[in-house]
Amino acid sequence: MTSVNIFFAGVGGQGIITGASLLARAAVALGMKAVMSEVHGMAQRGGSVVCELRLGNVQSPMIPDGQASIIIGFEPVETVRSLRKAHSTTVIVTETRPIVPVSVSLGGTPYPEVADLLAYLRSQVADVYAVAAADIAEGLGMPQSANVVLLGAALATGVLPLSREILEQTIAATVPAKTVDANMRALAAGIAGSRRS
Repeated sequence: MTSVNIFFAGVGGQGIITGASLLARAAVALGMKAVMSEVHGMAQRGGSVVCELRLGNVQSPMIPDGQASIIIGFEPVETVRSLRKAHSTTVIVTETRPIVPVSVSLGGTPYPEVADLLAYLRSQVADVYAVAAADIAEGLGMPQSANVVLLGAALATGVLPLSREILEQTIAATVPAKTVDANMRALAAGIAGSRRS
């Protein structure tokens, strides 16, 4: 394996860093080298946040523009903003539920239609998987597991060099014991709910 470049984009409070850390831990458990960036942006709830994770024969955690293998977007507009990291064969997994910024709520530029955002993403890359992760997580009774739903969807694309088993083991060893079952169901739901948009 040369390298797999995973770019995460969303807003603060969505569990982006936790999700990236789970993938990094799973990779290390398989004997891979994993290099992860620090948080970029405003980590407070609502501010833009990106995280970069590189697996394999890499030194720097920073993914050069145009070299992401997969983009995992936790918010539709933030996913579009991350396109500078994509190339034509990049796979995108994106949450479909928008988080409308306060500036929009106060009468600023209107939030784009999610269907239009997805159409634009499809015009830029080979594969786009649209996932209602927040809805799925809420249906499981654990809204905070939407990040794990997205990890399941990303795993189902085949881009990540990880198995379901190692990710399940990593989740079980990492999350609080009382949330293990819910997170396992979230992972399974993400795998089952992954579909090209």
